[in-house]
Amino acid sequence: MKITNVNNVTEFIEDYKVILCDLWGVIHNGMSVYENAKKFLGYAHQKNIPVFFISNAPRPESVVRKGLTNKLHLNEKYYESIFTSGDTGAKHINELNHGESYFHLGPNKDEDLLDTINIKKHLDYEIADFILCTGLMDDSFEKPYHYSGMFEEFISHNKEMVCVNPDEIVYRGEQLISCAGGLAKLYKEMGGKVKLYGKPHNEIYDYAYQYLMENGLVENKSEILAIGDSFKTDILGAELFNIDYLFIQNGIHKNEIKHQSDLSKLFRMHVGKEIRELRTLKTL
Repeated sequence: MKITNVNNVTEFIEDYKVILCDLWGVIHNGMSVYENAKKFLGYAHQKNIPVFFISNAPRPESVVRKGLTNKLHLNEKYYESIFTSGDTGAKHINELNHGESYFHLGPNKDEDLLDTINIKKHLDYEIADFILCTGLMDDSFEKPYHYSGMFEEFISHNKEMVCVNPDEIVYRGEQLISCAGGLAKLYKEMGGKVKLYGKPHNEIYDYAYQYLMENGLVENKSEILAIGDSFKTDILGAELFNIDYLFIQNGIHKNEIKHQSDLSKLFRMHVGKEIRELRTLKTL
């Protein structure tokens, strides 16, 4: 078992042709971009190492990009594109992998994803083929348990839940909020059938890798570095897809890491094996 504490990400990113970088918790906290992240993106840009964001955002790439530009004031020149769980899920939904109609569970702000879905939306869940989950209706105070009664109804009608954001929680500033993945977890615990699109599942990595290969940016997986702050999504996903990764400590697990040994415990808990090698950095 080997844990390497990296002092600066610039020490080794030149060994890679492409960076696949998480957004929330690594680049920003939902309210502002981290200063160190700006420096990292500037360095990668200077060295001509393309950065692609890979995000469990239940939205189209264009909408996430607009938010980064208009809300968080991140210059588009510092990254190439964004692979989102929303786009990945929409692709598979449009291929009729789950049926020909859906009921949407999520806030109105996620309607832009629905515009990319070509099958019928029903307002009555009973006649829909599946439940499309993008998030809680109001994540400022709601928790997954608030939906247990609704879920009992869904399950009694044998409805599959298709979740396009596997994240269970994120920090918005310093506030911990629940996400769609938390709803999916409860639904499964209650006996419901669940399909998740996004990290750590292979579909989003296949989607990204195919793009990188088709555009001649990489020839094999060894040329890709993934950067993320979640053992359960970013690190597990990279491990399953067999690409190198860097773990950022000051993200979703920041209050769980007090000692070096905590990294090993979290890795075992969420990745399900002993660490062979983990490169880690406090913050970008």
